[in-house]
Amino acid sequence: MLLPVAYLLDRLRHPRSRADELRILRDRMARARLEARAATTRERELAVELRGLRHKVALALGEVTRCRECARKYPLPHGRWDGGYCCGTNTDKVFTDDEIASLVLAGTKIAALVPPRSDHAGCVFRGPTGCSLDPGDRPSICSRYLCLELVRELRARGDAGPIDRQCRELSERFAEFVRERAGREERDRHDELERVFGGGA
Repeated sequence: MLLPVAYLLDRLRHPRSRADELRILRDRMARARLEARAATTRERELAVELRGLRHKVALALGEVTRCRECARKYPLPHGRWDGGYCCGTNTDKVFTDDEIASLVLAGTKIAALVPPRSDHAGCVFRGPTGCSLDPGDRPSICSRYLCLELVRELRARGDAGPIDRQCRELSERFAEFVRERAGREERDRHDELERVFGGGA
C-alpha cells in the first residue's frame, strides 16, 4: 500500500506518534469535507460565528501567565513543558466529529493543520511555546476552557466576568451547532430509510 506523501514527510519531520495522529486527523478532516456538502445553512452560519468567537476570546485573553507555567512538575505528557497542561490531552479528545465539522464548515483547511517541530507531548499541535494553530482553527473547547487557576488570574486582572461571558456564548453556540448537525443527520437517515423501504408501502 502506498503511503500519502504528507504522511511520509511528517515521518521525516516529527516523532512517529505525531505523524500517525496527524494522518488520522487529516483523514477525518477529508471525510468531513465530503460530508459538509449536506450541511444546512444554519450549520454553516453557526460554524462561521464560532470561528469569530474563538478569535474574540483569544484576543480578550491576550497573554496570560498561568498558561505558561501550569504544567510544571506534572508527569508526562502534561509536564513535558512548563505550560499547557490542558493541551497534554489526546488529539482526538478535543478534535471530536462535531468540532471537526464546525472547523471545516468555517473554512479551516487541512493545510492549516501545521504542528510544531518539537517532541510530541499530548495534542499534536502542542509545543514548548503553546499551540501552533491559529485560534480560528482550534476546537472550540480549547478556546473556551478556563481552569480555576486561569480564572483566578483573570479575576486579579479585572476582566474575568466579560471573558467568562464570551466563553459561555461560545459554548452555547457550539451546543446549538451540535444540535443542528444531529437533527440534520437524523433527518438524512430518515429520508434514506424512506427511499429504501418507503416505495413498497
